[in-house]
Amino acid sequence: MKAVIRQWVRGALAALASMAIYAIALGCYVALMLLVISMEEGGENLTTGTTGLTKAVVLLSEGSGFATDSVTLTITPLLLTILLIWLIATLVARLKATGPHALVTGLLVWLALNEWFRQSVHLSLVDDQWITLLKAGTVFLLGFLCAAVPGSDKLKDLMVWIRKQSSAKVRHCLKTGVAVAAIILGLYLLIGLITVIVWTVRNHTAVVSVFEMSGMETGSRILTTLAMIIWLPNLMLWAVSWLFGSGFAIGDVASFTLWVGQSKDLPAVPAFGILPEAVSSELWRTIALNTPFAVATLVGLLALFLPAGFRYRPISVRSDSDRRAMVLDLAYPAGAFCLSAGLVSLGSTVLFALSNGSLGQHRLAHVGVSVMASTRAVGHPTALGLATAWLVALIGTALVFSVGWIAERLHPSRTSGAAPANGSAGDGDTAAKPGADGQRKRAKRDGAPRKPRQSVYVQSQPKPSKSQSTTKEEQDDKHEPADTSSTGFRLS
Repeated sequence: MKAVIRQWVRGALAALASMAIYAIALGCYVALMLLVISMEEGGENLTTGTTGLTKAVVLLSEGSGFATDSVTLTITPLLLTILLIWLIATLVARLKATGPHALVTGLLVWLALNEWFRQSVHLSLVDDQWITLLKAGTVFLLGFLCAAVPGSDKLKDLMVWIRKQSSAKVRHCLKTGVAVAAIILGLYLLIGLITVIVWTVRNHTAVVSVFEMSGMETGSRILTTLAMIIWLPNLMLWAVSWLFGSGFAIGDVASFTLWVGQSKDLPAVPAFGILPEAVSSELWRTIALNTPFAVATLVGLLALFLPAGFRYRPISVRSDSDRRAMVLDLAYPAGAFCLSAGLVSLGSTVLFALSNGSLGQHRLAHVGVSVMASTRAVGHPTALGLATAWLVALIGTALVFSVGWIAERLHPSRTSGAAPANGSAGDGDTAAKPGADGQRKRAKRDGAPRKPRQSVYVQSQPKPSKSQSTTKEEQDDKHEPADTSSTGFRLS
C-alpha cells in the first residue's frame, strides 16, 4: 500500500514540477520581451498581459490555438512542444514515477492545471474544452511513455516473448527497417534546416525591412527573432515540402514552390521575410527534386552492405551451398525496405499535419503545406530509392552468378582439351629424337670439310622368318653354306 501511495505522490509531483518549470521559464521570457518592447516603443506598459499571454502560449504549445481581435493563431510551435515533452520525461524518470498509479495521478493533475489555464486566460480559445484537454493529455502521455517504457518490466517481458516467437533474422529485419526510416526522416529534417538557413542568409535584408517598417529597435528585434525560433521545426518541414517539389502556402495571399514564389498583402511578420523566391536554374531544380531519391538510395545501399545492416555479399552466390540462403538474404532487405517506406510516409503525414495552422479566419485560414501532396513528394522518391538500392544488390548478384556460371562451363572444356595433348606428348618426344640426331649430323657436316659425294646403294631384303633363321643356324653348325640372301654394298 505504501508503494502505491508513493507512486501517487510522485506522479502528482512530476506533473506539478513540469508545469511549474515550463510556465515560469516561458513567463519570464514573455515578460522580458514585453518590457523591452514597452521601453523602446515608449507606449503603455505591456507587461500587464504577461500572465495571460504565458497561459495562452502554454496551451498553444500543446496544440490549442487562440484568437484576438486582429489575429487568430493556431500554428503549434513544435520546438516548445518537443521541449515540454522532454521536460516531462526527464522529471518522471528523475522522480521514478513510472508506475501506472503515477500515470493516473500525474495525468489528472496535468489536466486540472490545463483547465485552470483555459478558464483564466483572457484570450478567446479556438478549440472546445474536451479537445483542449485531449491535446494536453496527449502531450503528458507522450512524455510519460518516453520515460517509463524503455526500462519497464512489461517491455522486457514483451521482448522475451518476441524472441521466442520469431527468429533472430526477422528481429534484425524489423530493427533495420525502423532504423532506416528514422535515419531517412532525420536526414530530410537536416536538409530542411539547411534550406531554412540558406533562406535566412539570402533574404535577411527583407527581414530587416519588415523590422524597419514596424519601427522596432535593436532590443525588440533580437527578442522577437528569438521568439520566432519556436516555429523553426515548422519552417523546416515547410522547407522539405518546398525542396521536394510540393511547396507551401500562406493562406490565399502567397504560394511558394520551386517554380513560383509570389505573394501579395502578406502580414508584416518578420519571419515571412525569409520565405523563398522561385528557383530559376533548371539544374538546381533537378537536384532538389532528386534529393529524396538519392538519400534513400544511399541509405539503402549502406543498410545492405554495412556490417551493422544486412552485410550482404553478392559473391556468396558462387558457392552452391549458399544459393538458397542467398534468396533469404535478399528477401529480408526487401521486407525491411517496404517497412521503411511505409514508416517514412506515415511519419511525414503526421509531421506535415502538425506543422500546419492558421493566422486568420478568411484569407489566412490555412497556413502550411498540402499534407497529401507533400507526403506524396516525400514518400514516392523514398520508396523508389530503396527499391533501387535493392535492385543494385540483385543485379550485382546476377552478374556474379553469370560470371561464375560461365567460368564453370569453360573449365570442363579446358580440361577435356588438355587430355589429348598430354596423350600425344610421347609420340612427339619419339619423333623429336631423329630430328635432334639429324641436327647433330648436320652440325658435324657443317664443321668438317666436305668430302666428294658418294653414291650408296642399299638393297634391303625382307626380314627372314623364324624357320629360315633356324635353318641358317643349323647350317652354320654343320659348316655348310646357307642359301639365304645377304645384303651387299657397292661403292662407286
